[in-house]
Amino acid sequence: NDGDIEAYLSRFAPDCLRWVSGLGVALTVPDIRENLGQLFAAFDELHLDEDLLFGGDGHVCARWTLRGVHTGEYGGLAPTGREIAVDTCEVYTFTGDKVTECYVYGETMSLFNQLSGSVDE
Repeated sequence: NDGDIEAYLSRFAPDCLRWVSGLGVALTVPDIRENLGQLFAAFDELHLDEDLLFGGDGHVCARWTLRGVHTGEYGGLAPTGREIAVDTCEVYTFTGDKVTECYVYGETMSLFNQLSGSVDE
């Protein structure tokens, strides 16, 4: 939440793959870095709330809510000033202390729907 993308990514193995529901292709660590950079550049007050966290046997499940205010261009959309609240559930596979694989589940279009005003806020 402090914007230190490199500290966050240091917890991922260099060959970690992040599978996002509906995307069809895995994201690599450089892809994750780029996406996080775009989010921090486009949203003020960007914050990830931990709603639930549990795990065991090399796996952790986390339910998150990403919140922020759209103040910069993102995904081709000009700043709207809208607040977002995007819910996701992520399952992490750990080897030692590094994330080696991640699966992200949620409504992948929720962020864009909120920015376009096509959902109730």
